[in-house]
Amino acid sequence: MNRAAALMVGAGLGAGVMYLLDPDLGRRRRAIARDKAVRLAHETRDAAEVVARDMENRAQGLASGDLSVLAGGRHALENPLRGSWSPSARALMTAFGGGLFLYGLTRNAPTACILGCVGVALAVEGITNAGIDDITALPRKVTEFATDAAAGLAFDERRGHNGRGERPTQQSGARF
Repeated sequence: MNRAAALMVGAGLGAGVMYLLDPDLGRRRRAIARDKAVRLAHETRDAAEVVARDMENRAQGLASGDLSVLAGGRHALENPLRGSWSPSARALMTAFGGGLFLYGLTRNAPTACILGCVGVALAVEGITNAGIDDITALPRKVTEFATDAAAGLAFDERRGHNGRGERPTQQSGARF
């Protein structure tokens, strides 16, 4: 590691320690960080239990001869890019996508770009459980939301409202 990088890492660690050991707000910050870590641990444990229970049920279905449980049921086999995957299929998809992305980092271009994009797409679908239709419609939804919000702000400004349904009060003093 060169000297500049070591200096930056040291400055970052020092700022983080100073932030947490601040005599005024450090105790509160440490308590918030602890509470968030405990909450994340509980959510992770609950998700792992759901995935384990789902895998157990799928193993029982597979033992009874139903091969459609491997892909998330008959509905998932009909249209695999629609989303609504089972928890165990989502966990496997996310792990495979992450592994494919990391493997792509070891390759040269253009193979690295293709593997990385496919890996990220699989991981995102596994995490969000959104189908390809939902993902491709997202830019349109964001644009519509931003247009509606801008139109609402422009309407409020023309009517002399401050966005909360009340007229703004005039402040005395200099205006900038």
